[in-house]
Amino acid sequence: MPTEKKSPTIVAYATEWHSGAGGLSTLSRDLCLALARAGADVHCVLTEVTDTEQREAAAAGVRLAVAAAVPGHDPKTGLFRRPPLPYGTVPDLVIGHGRITGPAARCCVEDHYPSARLLQVVHVAPDELEHWRPGREDDAGLRADMRTRLELDLARGATWAAAVGPRLHQRLQRDLSVFPGSAEPLRLDPGFDRAGRPGRRPTPGGPLQVLLMGRMEDWQIKGVDLGARALAHALRLRGDAEPEVELLVRGASPAGCDALREAVVGWAADPALAVTVRPFSAESERLDQDLARATLALMPSRAEGFGLVGLEAVVAGTPVLVSGRSGLGMLLREILPSAEAARAVVSVTLHDNDDVMRWGHQIAAVMRDPAAAFATADRMRRTTEAERTWAAVAEQVLGLLRPGRS
Repeated sequence: MPTEKKSPTIVAYATEWHSGAGGLSTLSRDLCLALARAGADVHCVLTEVTDTEQREAAAAGVRLAVAAAVPGHDPKTGLFRRPPLPYGTVPDLVIGHGRITGPAARCCVEDHYPSARLLQVVHVAPDELEHWRPGREDDAGLRADMRTRLELDLARGATWAAAVGPRLHQRLQRDLSVFPGSAEPLRLDPGFDRAGRPGRRPTPGGPLQVLLMGRMEDWQIKGVDLGARALAHALRLRGDAEPEVELLVRGASPAGCDALREAVVGWAADPALAVTVRPFSAESERLDQDLARATLALMPSRAEGFGLVGLEAVVAGTPVLVSGRSGLGMLLREILPSAEAARAVVSVTLHDNDDVMRWGHQIAAVMRDPAAAFATADRMRRTTEAERTWAAVAEQVLGLLRPGRS
């Protein structure tokens, strides 16, 4: 009798299941869920987990394991210990994400499961980001250099390296090319498919709400000042009888809402624009509600490896404008008809006055005809969910484990 084919065993490393720390956690979770749906035996090693998260993951076929803490040390240190897997479990593939969990995943393979293969996923480009983070004690250039070297060391030390989306993939291709024998990195495009998500119609009531969402301690990277100034410019392009507009900024630190609101009001310099600032939230229901009430979502990032916030807007069917300096912007230009891509992807040249004018005109066009904007958003949602799925990502990863792959 033929032997039954064994499901591949995959161990992924993360710090959390629900996304309190941002996009890396979201992508890690979605990848684990996709691999489980594809038939893999998936274990995710974390620093902490709630009973609710444990039940939700188990219902989706993913087993969550909490790394044993090291007394007196940061909880992440526990990730370097032998993972608490069920007796006899030997992974075929271990997955690490960036410098956050990549070192632990590498130690897992080298110290405990040398027969396993290692996939290192790159999420950021430190050289693009760090100089936009002023006010830190160390030098931004030095910080970027150290983090870039670590990311490349982790990528080179893995069986396979992968980058999230086209922008990071191009950079990783370039940076690995100088090392003889380096394998071609994979490109992982996140899926846009969400089962049962209906299309949207223009939001009733008022005022019209424009949404900026993300971790706002990095407001320069996220282009919050650019978004506020562009929205104020858009208001000046509209007639006096047009509906009122409110800017909702979601993602301030718990004690920083008032200070951020004051900054946003100053950037906009327009008393006609109402500004609401709310704290960062990891509650998916609350974020879904933000997207569901918005007439327009903005992602005017000056630097963005991918841009999962913009992806969530596309998936929700909410009209969205995304930065051309993002991996998401590059991806949308690849898969959408050129005319529709031009309505969704807006260049950010880093010449702020030009960018404000350009973004302001695009925002005004959406607010001038919301019905047309929502129709465009629905076409974009349907196109992207057909072109990029999590099932395809899972197939790409599991294909690495088939005979003949080294």
